Amino acid sequence: MPQILKTIEEYVVNDRKRNTFFMVFNTVYNDIHAFKKEPEINSLDGIFTSYLNKEFSDNKARNEFLQFMKKEFPNTELIEVFDLVDSSYMTYPYLGSIAIDCEENDEVYNAICKKYEDSDGMALSNNAVFWVITYDMALKFYKEKKEAWESELE
Repeated sequence: MPQILKTIEEYVVNDRKRNTFFMVFNTVYNDIHAFKKEPEINSLDGIFTSYLNKEFSDNKARNEFLQFMKKEFPNTELIEVFDLVDSSYMTYPYLGSIAIDCEENDEVYNAICKKYEDSDGMALSNNAVFWVITYDMALKFYKEKKEAWESELE
């Protein structure tokens, strides 16, 4: 059954209204943004065949995360969200990202850090990366995307 999902920035601005933590399971997205690897993209078409392609979302890692959360923190809300991408992308597929109702240094946050990060706070692998987006950053991206949509509809 189809469902309506918010972008991570839309969720932060309209619902959570504070810094928000989320998991990204798209290996290309994580390679570029967490591990600072140069994308192998040389055309707009290449973006959708690699960067924004749901085939590069690690569903095994995503399911393991969901099982971990269900077992360890069954009362923690998990919200499916669209990834943070440049406002020039008007449409793109759902890549499996999940916002987590936790606060910095709470029990849930610390358990996720322990499971998915090294002692320096760096991701252990590219298949499941724990991210934070500040409210101010989300608001900036939300406004940019809203303006892009409004200009597209004029």
